Amino acid sequence: MRGVTTPKATINNARILLVALLTLALDQLTKWVVIQKLPFNGEPVAVVDGFFELVHFGNTGAAWSLFSGQNFWLALFSLAALIFLWVSRRQFGAEKALGQVALGLILGGVVGNLIDRVVHHHVVDFLQFYIPFRFPAFNVADSGICTGVGLMFLQSFRKPKPGETWARKGKVPLAVDGLSEPDEESEA
Repeated sequence: MRGVTTPKATINNARILLVALLTLALDQLTKWVVIQKLPFNGEPVAVVDGFFELVHFGNTGAAWSLFSGQNFWLALFSLAALIFLWVSRRQFGAEKALGQVALGLILGGVVGNLIDRVVHHHVVDFLQFYIPFRFPAFNVADSGICTGVGLMFLQSFRKPKPGETWARKGKVPLAVDGLSEPDEESEA
């Protein structure tokens, strides 16, 4: 029937933003405490001897200090990633609660590290683990990003329920792509 479209699944933007704001708040609060209490590049504080310590490092690069010294370009990339993720959120499973939480964790983490890049000209890292080698220091924002990506990965294995269509499974709902099915009568 001409003009009939499949309704879009509703995205709970409030859930995405709430998770993002909680992630951002926890990230910035913990970094503020680290900045206030631990000297920059000072002696680590052992929490679990030989396994976990608190440090205060600045990272001008990305994960594992890749692209070190490229703070400006990484800040621009982060801003572009934020815009892309928000505009494309439906493609990342944001119709489902798990996808909303995952996207919120990622967005909150990206914003947290972006704030650091703008305010401190580096990302504040403070969590240091030894597993059994010294793992690169990271922060709450990094944890949010990694956890969010992990949740999206897990969600990608979930199969749609009967009658449910997902754009990323190659079954784009008609309302998403703006097309409608043609009348059988109009083709004759």
